[in-house]
Amino acid sequence: MAIDDAEREARLAALQARMAEHSLSGHWEERKAMAELVPWVWPWESIYGCLYEAGAVMGIGGAQEANNRRTVQLINPGLADVKATSRTLQMSIQLVNAGEIAASHRHSIAALRFVIESTGTYTTVEGERMMMAPGDLVLTPNWQWHDHANYTDGPAIWIDVLDLHLVRGLGAAFQEPFPEGVTQPIAKGDGYSGRLLSAVRPPDRVGSPEFAAFNYKWTDTLAALEEREDAGDIDPYDGVLLRYANPLTGGPTMPTIDCHVQLIVPGAKLAPHRHTGTTIYHVVRGQGTSVVGKTRADGETLAWGTRDCFFVPSWSWHEHRNESSEVAILFSVTDRPVLERIGLFREDAG
Repeated sequence: MAIDDAEREARLAALQARMAEHSLSGHWEERKAMAELVPWVWPWESIYGCLYEAGAVMGIGGAQEANNRRTVQLINPGLADVKATSRTLQMSIQLVNAGEIAASHRHSIAALRFVIESTGTYTTVEGERMMMAPGDLVLTPNWQWHDHANYTDGPAIWIDVLDLHLVRGLGAAFQEPFPEGVTQPIAKGDGYSGRLLSAVRPPDRVGSPEFAAFNYKWTDTLAALEEREDAGDIDPYDGVLLRYANPLTGGPTMPTIDCHVQLIVPGAKLAPHRHTGTTIYHVVRGQGTSVVGKTRADGETLAWGTRDCFFVPSWSWHEHRNESSEVAILFSVTDRPVLERIGLFREDAG
């Protein structure tokens, strides 16, 4: 039996109310859109000022306390309500003052450290002391014990990147403190992972090659960048671009995070492109601008300098420029490996 419009609307409203009572919803119902992530720059002056004050007023607590690490987190304005850098990755800046120890723990969240300041601080990962010099990148794969110790007379500062929001979103976030004290014993010699993962290595290495602790030394990274620059190996979109390859597979740095470093020569205006996967940058040195937008016509110009951090949302056009007389070097992290594995990575060079 046909019903008129008034009756249809009344019955539909009643149906939707009934469904809501049972946590159900019709596909046709209007729903709130997810917040848009926006291009953003976090100036180092602002980050450091807050970090320095945090070092004065916030101590480092035990492994199970909320302040078990002292970090200033980078928050995208589109995610202010959940305090996140992106929907998958979290970038923060950590400070460990002279004489402090950040207690040992492990978690199912993968992490990495890119060192900004250090004169002898180290992080211990699975019993191996990883010395931290400026520009070094240290991997902390998921579920590996790690703690940080600063026995120097100066502060240590580094970038933390974790796949925190991805893992939490999948309902797989677990953490536990080290059961036998504040720090784990150092059971392996310095450089153990580097030797284990060198070209001459044990044929029966135990463990997944995708979950390898490793320390990429800045001296090696910088030499590789300068060598490629001298050879003229310059990508039109990213300049001199290098990946921190997994030491065994040659693939992404970690299963959920890929890391790159790029050198942009003076006067360069790189070509615009876009791809899925969010990218978070840290300026190692130099200055420049990046034009970022949903279309090539509406780009916002982000100005950045040494130690600043900036954010490029997924599927946003972006182009980097270095109009100065000095090279610019950028370190970046992306969730691209996740998208590649599930068939959602896409790129467009226009």
